Amino acid sequence: MFDATPHWRALLRNWRMQTGVTLGLPIALAWFLSQQQPAWEAGALPLFILGLATLFLSLWRFRFYKHALIKAEGLGEAPEAADAWVELHRQQMLGLLNAKLPAWMGMLHYVAVGEIIPLILLVLASMGLMFLYKPPSAWVK
Repeated sequence: MFDATPHWRALLRNWRMQTGVTLGLPIALAWFLSQQQPAWEAGALPLFILGLATLFLSLWRFRFYKHALIKAEGLGEAPEAADAWVELHRQQMLGLLNAKLPAWMGMLHYVAVGEIIPLILLVLASMGLMFLYKPPSAWVK
């Protein structure tokens, strides 16, 4: 008999860890570099636009996660379920990695320009994308 409960817990744990890192790194960066002079002020708008463009990469990636989730859920206790769960874990991690891209671009923007508002906006955009990859709490027992 195949039990999916540990897999749901692992998906939720991975999501929590990735979310913590995505929130923690920009806070640490802003704290450590708060007194630094801007390195490339002319790059403010291009870096912000590039950060917003990375949102579409994660949205494109979400369909793979959604299909893997439907497949793993639909197999139930079948013998192929273990492979489907491995694929679901892989798709979630790849999706979370892509969802972090706007926050990373926000950190690059902060290092180059020193403005906190674009960093906050891009981190919030990343967090919104990361919520797409959170497993439903009703399935985590």
